[in-house]
Amino acid sequence: MLFDAIKSEKFAEKIAQRIMQTIGSGELKPGDALPPERELAASFQVSRAVVREALGMLAVRGLIRIHQGKPTLVNDVAHWNTLDPQVLLLLRKTGTFHELMELRFMVEPEAAALAAQRATDEELLNLRPFLDPSHNVSMERHVEADTAFHHGIVRATHNAVLLIVMSSVTDLLRESRRLTFQAPGAIPRGASWHQAILAALEKRNPDEARQAMIGHLKQVQDALFDFEEAHPSLDSQVWFPELV
Repeated sequence: MLFDAIKSEKFAEKIAQRIMQTIGSGELKPGDALPPERELAASFQVSRAVVREALGMLAVRGLIRIHQGKPTLVNDVAHWNTLDPQVLLLLRKTGTFHELMELRFMVEPEAAALAAQRATDEELLNLRPFLDPSHNVSMERHVEADTAFHHGIVRATHNAVLLIVMSSVTDLLRESRRLTFQAPGAIPRGASWHQAILAALEKRNPDEARQAMIGHLKQVQDALFDFEEAHPSLDSQVWFPELV
């Protein structure tokens, strides 16, 4: 049996991710057939309807092709939808996170500067709860608070196109945070920079906000290097954390 049973919510998403992990690891290769729906349903201990939904997610990403009455086959990589962040992770592994950092350096300092000029008082007030240390009680709570803080800054620019661009990489940003937050001291150092960024925004100082964001991104980049140094074999594996 290729797959173990899943005993939690978000069944279809979790099944899709498990199959993606198997494809990314090479256990299932292009041209290989997936087990029939009934076998997948038995392996995951879910209904065939849930399996069908999960397979539909994979088909949209270009990872598999489904033909009625025929086996479901793994697609060649050329057909994968590389605009999907999770597919991109399968293809590029940790290199994707370095490219993400390049994007962040290009975009987020200027977003912080714009937010310092355009944010409403209410938008700035809404950022403060995400600095609450109680978010650090679990990795996932901190990931969500960090994501919301940075998303709130982009939203406060009042630039709809910028918001679309950054929203499109939200999944990548979450996975990057799950990785970098494991570096020793990364969470308290990041929290300190968040305080500095918000202080600059509240002073309506674009230059200070820009420099604080640059400092924060350098700290995040250092955390990424620290994580990779502690996990030298990571890029020979598939980096695809468990969906929560």
